[in-house]
Amino acid sequence: MEELRYIEFDNYLNNELVGEELTSFEKRLQSDADFKQEFEIYKSLNSSLSSKFENEKDEQALRQTLNDLGSKYIKTTKKETKVIPLFNYKKLLVAASIALLIGFFVFKNGNPVYSDFSNHNNLDIVARGDSNNTKSKAEKAFNSKNYIEALKQLTTLSNEHPNDVEIQLYKGISLLELNKYSEADAIFEKISTGSSAFTTKATWYKALNYLKQKKFEDCKRVLKTIPEAAEEYEMAQKLLGEL
Repeated sequence: MEELRYIEFDNYLNNELVGEELTSFEKRLQSDADFKQEFEIYKSLNSSLSSKFENEKDEQALRQTLNDLGSKYIKTTKKETKVIPLFNYKKLLVAASIALLIGFFVFKNGNPVYSDFSNHNNLDIVARGDSNNTKSKAEKAFNSKNYIEALKQLTTLSNEHPNDVEIQLYKGISLLELNKYSEADAIFEKISTGSSAFTTKATWYKALNYLKQKKFEDCKRVLKTIPEAAEEYEMAQKLLGEL
């Protein structure tokens, strides 16, 4: 789980998202079923849990609980440590608490979910001095999680550069985020059986495609084919351990 996601949910509910951030958030609500589900759970829990902070005793108890569980659920480093104003700290406590509750809801059947493993690398295809406007639009859209626009731009690029495997891969990821499973799988399958540098990356996403559809046996089957030397091996083993 990503704690910052719940801060973003809170900002949206309090009308604190504006401009491109607001547009990107609302588009993701429309295109990402898992993201929308987490948001709806957050929204339903938010008001009742927030009211608890009116009682100082309840707040202190919750702080202690979060401190006890912090090392397991909220990973921080010395480099990341910063002073948080009291108001924002309370918001963070609410978000973190709801994050825990959502975790209990989501994992109550013992199975992991796609959103816990869908941490995509940023798209970076614009070379220095490159004036290709479509590439710039594709990068901006994908990296801001606007997958509808990203798919549009990446489809144009894939037609212009049919042998560019990286463009094909990110087109597949955009399709997966938009729940177009068959189209995404066709791309991942082609790349995973090829000889490019993206072979195991495509295999990993083929597994995530099954995970998002809750096809757990198929997901495990694909994960077991990821070699130990691959960058994705550690995450594949973690996911296998949760399935």
